[in-house]
Amino acid sequence: MLVLALAFAWWDPAQNRWPALALVMALGLDTAARIAARAVRQRTGVETEIRGLPSPILALGNAAWIAAVVVAVAAGLRPALFPLLASALAGLVAMGACARLALARMVVAIEAAERAAAEAIRKGEDTGR
Repeated sequence: MLVLALAFAWWDPAQNRWPALALVMALGLDTAARIAARAVRQRTGVETEIRGLPSPILALGNAAWIAAVVVAVAAGLRPALFPLLASALAGLVAMGACARLALARMVVAIEAAERAAAEAIRKGEDTGR
């Protein structure tokens, strides 16, 4: 997708610069979200991959290349559509990244709450003896 955005931005910068930038920024956010989710998974041992959700937003997760191919073919056939297609794809990628970040944040918050509860129980048992 990055190559697609850069190619169209280079080909017609006046028309495609901002949609391409939006797509590049969304891809950066998605990369950061994937790194954060992987770090949370390694730290907590809880799987943070979003799978099996019937959503067009999250369906792009592991098969984003399909969306890139569709956008490339459609924009290749009708170059004037690239800004619309790139903007829509950027929005979908960004929403998926936000969902990944939210899930990672929830896992961290739940783990912290469980640790705090276990610590409180342990302290209560220690002082109760």
